Amino acid sequence: MKSYKPTRSKINILNKNTNALLLVSLENIKNNYNFLKNKTRNSELGISIKANAYGLGYKKICNTLIDLGCKTFFVATSQEGLEIIKIKKNIDVYVLNGVTEKNIVLTLIKKGVKLVINSTYQLERLITIAKENKLKANCALHIDTGMNRLGINSDQIKKTIMLAKKYLKVSLVMSHLSCSESKISKFNNLQLEKFKEFKNKFKEFKNIKFSLANSNGILLNKKFHFSLCRTGGLVYGLNLASMKVNGIRNVVSLLAKVLQVKSIKKGDYVGYGANYIARKRSIIATIGIGYADGLPRNFSGSVYYKNNKFPIIGNISMDLCTIDISSYEELKVNDWVEIFGNSISIEEFANNCDTITYEISSKIGSRVKRIYT
Repeated sequence: MKSYKPTRSKINILNKNTNALLLVSLENIKNNYNFLKNKTRNSELGISIKANAYGLGYKKICNTLIDLGCKTFFVATSQEGLEIIKIKKNIDVYVLNGVTEKNIVLTLIKKGVKLVINSTYQLERLITIAKENKLKANCALHIDTGMNRLGINSDQIKKTIMLAKKYLKVSLVMSHLSCSESKISKFNNLQLEKFKEFKNKFKEFKNIKFSLANSNGILLNKKFHFSLCRTGGLVYGLNLASMKVNGIRNVVSLLAKVLQVKSIKKGDYVGYGANYIARKRSIIATIGIGYADGLPRNFSGSVYYKNNKFPIIGNISMDLCTIDISSYEELKVNDWVEIFGNSISIEEFANNCDTITYEISSKIGSRVKRIYT
């Protein structure tokens, strides 16, 4: 991935009152969107913007994508849907998890947010609420093709089609790939064949879109694209596959400010639990980021400054962590060290934490200031 390198002078001038920064390159998001759009040139490209755009901040990113021509967005919850629909008129917003509470359903319908129906229970609730209020709800149907998470079971398709055709306006039929990050997984083609079988059952519906491919599904094969592809992580430069995707650029860099520098003696303890003992005289620095900001407590790697690498020592606490800077004693208070971004990719960082990039980005705390360039 192409690195994104912010100027540290700009960081110091604009961010004196914050201890941690997430730098988000809107230019690289544009690049990634255009790259994926080129891959799906015969299909519409919708964007998953749930969980605050995977932790990066939905407002700036949503406006950026709308300016590029994106018209369809996917969120997880009703609250997310109501926030996104306010950004721009004439966009389509789908709530993936569905909703069954009457007042919320009515609010979403009136605001133009579309519900994704994941079960016959959700289907029947939506029909009941719509009939009581003399509304014809615009919605999507999520068909389970083997993931067994959300989705209408195959033995309920006939009933679903009958009810949906009579009482609802269905604009989208979708399913979700479970193993798309692995191009050799047998489940990809199994789900594809099931989805094609279900698609044929909707021939009588007019102006309906079909969607199976998620981010890595886009890269599998054009057979997976249908009329709408739904990308999430890749547009934000977040990869789940073991191989890097040529053409996708890094979007994020996480930085933390040096709050204190001190000398410790051989035998001194550092941090909660006194788990770290200095083997020699050392210079250590405390930086303003902790697990409340999204730095996993189990992370035991290093941070970076220019060409220097500093190991984290002692336990990471809620707001702080400590690093050994004995190899470069010139580091000073108010300097910014990098957690991930240019020196180490977020993919490698996530792997060091035994997790995935999506979890790392979505857990970056609200105290971390987002800076967009």
